[in-house]
Parts: sequence; structure tokens; C-alpha cells
Amino acid sequence: MSDNEILPLPDNPGCYEELKDGNCYFVDKTEYLKTVFTSSTKVQLFTRPRRFGKTLLMTMFESFLKINPDKPFNTSLQQKYFQGTKILEDKEFCSKFMGQYPVIDISLKDVTGKTFEIAYKNFAKEISKLAEKYRYLLNSPKLDEEDKDKLSKILKVEFLREFENSDYLTGSLSIIATALYKEYGKYPVLLIDEYDVPLANASYHDIQNTKLYRDEKDFKADFHYNMVDLMKSFLGILKDQKTLTKVIITGCLKVAKNSLFTGVNNLKVNTVLSENEDYTGIIGFTKEETYKFLKDYKMDNFAQKVKEHYDGYKFYDKEIFCPWDIVSFISDYYKKNLKGTLKLNRLENYWEGTTSDKSLSGYLGYLTDNDNQKMQDLVDGKSISFKLNESMNYDTLSEHNSDDFWSLLLHTGYLTLDWEKTDEAELSKDSKTNKEIFARIPNLEILECFENNIKERFGNVVKEDNLALNISNALLEGNVDFVQNKLGPLLRSFVSIRDTATRAPHENYYHGFLNGIFTNCKDNLGEYHSNYESGDGYPDIFFKDSDCRKVAIIEIKSAPIGSDIETLSEKAISQIEDKKYAEPLMSNKTVKSIYGYGITFAGKSCAVSVKKLK
Repeated sequence: MSDNEILPLPDNPGCYEELKDGNCYFVDKTEYLKTVFTSSTKVQLFTRPRRFGKTLLMTMFESFLKINPDKPFNTSLQQKYFQGTKILEDKEFCSKFMGQYPVIDISLKDVTGKTFEIAYKNFAKEISKLAEKYRYLLNSPKLDEEDKDKLSKILKVEFLREFENSDYLTGSLSIIATALYKEYGKYPVLLIDEYDVPLANASYHDIQNTKLYRDEKDFKADFHYNMVDLMKSFLGILKDQKTLTKVIITGCLKVAKNSLFTGVNNLKVNTVLSENEDYTGIIGFTKEETYKFLKDYKMDNFAQKVKEHYDGYKFYDKEIFCPWDIVSFISDYYKKNLKGTLKLNRLENYWEGTTSDKSLSGYLGYLTDNDNQKMQDLVDGKSISFKLNESMNYDTLSEHNSDDFWSLLLHTGYLTLDWEKTDEAELSKDSKTNKEIFARIPNLEILECFENNIKERFGNVVKEDNLALNISNALLEGNVDFVQNKLGPLLRSFVSIRDTATRAPHENYYHGFLNGIFTNCKDNLGEYHSNYESGDGYPDIFFKDSDCRKVAIIEIKSAPIGSDIETLSEKAISQIEDKKYAEPLMSNKTVKSIYGYGITFAGKSCAVSVKKLK
């Protein structure tokens, strides 16, 4: 890309042709077309965390391979969409594959719902949308009336939504594949994106419904089992691979073969743990791709910050960045950087707001003391070990096995494998199960996500018995004994989330700890601020009661275990006075009382001091 040519960034980075139609920046992964489609493997499953570019890869495959119905075997569309890409340099491969195959492509990301019935209806909707792409085959003289009748039926969403017609839903891929083969004389390529979303959704709602209906004698958590049965039938075409040229599947989690892929031969799975150099860079941005991206947008001076926040994943031989993070970062800051107005104090967390791993939430009430220590080790920048369950299925998540919890964190992107501490030879042996592996938090962004998820667990507890509100009221009344008595046990009950990995002061965690409490009662407060400018500085926490008549100002300190935390708490109050945090409110007639608090933490102990300032 030339100095004068700055390409736009994609609004929908999951659609290859839209990206190209918009003349958007593209990290060229086209060479992987040859790697995948010349492989002898008939069925290939790629699992990676969300937002790593799986969907873009699949839409690129479809765009390159698919036959143009209007001009069969004409490659003018491919020439347009792949102009300037690496794959066009391989004339031999392009002549054999480009625009030469019928393609069946479907995403299952929307096959969700609170019940099996709802999810089934959404499944029917997706099949009807899929069939619509092939409506033109109803006019083909190469199809007999039976073929056309079957195709016309799966075009009708209301027909598919009736359970008595489930054979048509589960047989839809075979119906379409048969029609395409008769039309073009070639067996189609099948692309299935987000294959495990229906299973993850079903598992999550089974866990939630078990909690909700556990006292009902007739209740049975069977959503997941019904969905597995449905998916097994839907994927039945994979057992008869003679009707397909190639099958590529993507998802987040490797589902055990005996649960979903029974009878599927020649299946290879590539995960974040796979030791296959051919595929390590196929999904996600490599370090080289990321740095070139930054340089092309004149933002290479931020390479170190980007690395700290968004790097850290290691897929065998390559460092990998999350593409969503990089695209979002450049999109947000490129223009400001050009204008010279960019002051980058902290990088945004893009990953947390766009990923939903509901399966994790089912574990948060079942973590043991040992798990909590592992949690502590992770946020302190250490690696933890656990047994990798390679037979893990979504239906086993309800058993709340802690090794499954850590395995799930690994596959969903909260952790990455520590290759240096893991026995790579053992990891590669398919005959071995329950292998001991080491993993760590990859970067600062995920560390923040990690912390927030633990705080969510904490928040759910402090909501009980209005504890958060009672603590805030006690602070507004100067009731230091109540605050001390409640904070201490809470702090000791939960894993500490010290921000040591960011080299920030330990106060950051304790600030977040208190913030997590008050977040649960903000609706009952008149005003609430964290790091609010007041007087000559910024008090850590500042809030008023609902009538804005009472004020609490909190200064937080941390100290090594064994320190005189009572004395330090008194000094924190002196800081409130010296910095005049209360000064702007002293002449406010509405404000009747102001309490200043010094709260000092040491490990999982704390001391609270108070002084009435008004």
C-alpha cells in the first residue's frame, strides 16, 4: 500500500466480498486456499476463539470456489474479487479450483433460543435461507420432479418448523448436494461456520433451567441432548463423503467425536493446541501481518502498546493477534494520529464487549479454593497447570469439573498455551487423554476481561440481602465498625485480582473490589464517581446519598502483609484533608455531612478509618 493510498477499514469484517466491494484493507490469507483444498483430509474442523476471523476465512473460501450460476465455470467474478492476491499467482491451482465447484455454505450462529422448540424454529429459518440460494435449480432440466419437490419443501420455513417434517430439515444438506451434483456434475464443497453455537446455547440453558426448575418433579434438562440428536442427523451427510468434495467446519470448541461426529471418517481437527505449522497462521493475524498493518496506517509507533494489549496468543510456532482488536484499534485512532491529537493513555478493550461465552458462567459458583489460587496465579502473570480433557463435550459442563473449566477458558481465548512449560511431545499423542498442560493469560486486554468476569461473580453475591446498599449506607453514616466487619470477610471470600501484570499499583485491584460493591447499588445513590476530580486531586471513590445530603469520600491504600494498616488508613484520611477533596462541598448548604475514609488493604485484610469532615 502506497503512502498516499489509505484503504478504508471494513464495517463487516466477516464477509469477504463486501470487504472487497468496499475496497477495504485485507490481510491476505489466500495462500491457505491451496493448503486446505489440496490436502488429502476430507473433513477439516478448525476451532479458534471468537472474533479471530473464522467467518471471513469461510466466506473467502466460498467466494473463490463457487460456480457462478449465471455463467458456470466462468471465473470473471473470482478475477474481480481476488485481483492482487497471492493465490492468483498459482495458475495451476486456480485452473483446477477457482470458480469450479458448487458450494454449500451455512452459518449456525443464529441457531439459538431459550428452549429447544425456539432453537429448532431458528434452525428451520437458517435452512430455508440456505435453500433460497439454490431456488434457481427448480427450473433446471437436469433435476427430476422428486428433486424439485424436496428442494421446494425446504424453501418453506413454516413447513420446516413443523416437527413432523424434521427429516427434511436434517436431510437438507443431502437434498441440496444431490441437486447441485446433478446440475454441474461435480460434488459440492460444504462449509459450516460456528457449528458448535447450537450446542453451547443448549448447554447454557440446560444449566440455567436446572437451577430454575430443580424442585419440579417432572423437569428434565434435555435441551442439549435433543440438540445433539438433531445435529447428528443434520451432519449425517458427512458419513457418506462420496457426495462431497471437501468439508470445512469452524467453531470455538472441539466436540468429542463420539458425541457428534460418530461414523465420520477422515476427520482432522485443528485447534489452538495443534502442532501443525501448515495451519497455525490461517486464522488470526500473525505478528508480521499485524506490524505491517500498523505501518501501512502510519501507526507503527504504537506497536509495543498493541503487543502488550492484544498479543500473547501462541498457536504452536506463531504469535497471534486477535484481528478484531487490531482493526478496531486502527479504526478508532488512525485519524486522530494523523491530526497529531492522539493521546493514548490506555488502549480500549474491544474483545470483551463482542464475545459471549455463556458456558463459562455456569462454573462461577463452583470454583474451589484451589481454583481460586490458580486464578490468583494467572492474574499475577504466572502459568497454571491442569489436565486437558480431549473428550470434553458441552453436555459435561453441567458437572462443573474444574479441568473442563480451564480447558474452556483455553479454547475460548481467555488463556493461551504456555508451550515452554508444556510437554509438546505428550500433547501431540492422540492416544493420550487428560494430558497435563500449562496455560497463561495472553495479554492486558484479556487480563481485564478476566478480572471483570470474576467481579461479576462477586457482584452476584453482594447483591444478596442488600449487602452492597447496607455498606454504602453505613459509609454515609460514619458507621466504621459495620463497614470493617463486612468488608473483611468479603475480601477473604474471593480471589484477589491484583493488577501486578500491568505494573500498576496494587490499589487498582482494591479500587475495583470496592467499585464492584458500589456498582450493585448505584441506583440508590444520588451521585457516584470513581477517580473524580475534586479539590487538588482525585479521590478514589466519591458518592452521595439519594438526597445528596450525605457524602462519603474514600482514599484507598495497599501495603505489604504485616504492615501497620491502621496507621496507614489514618494517613489516607490526612491525604483527603491535605488535597482538599471535600473543599468544593463545604459551603454547599444542601450537603449536611461529609465523611472521609481511609481504607488500607494488605493481602486479604483491611483496616478502615473515618473522620467527619462536615
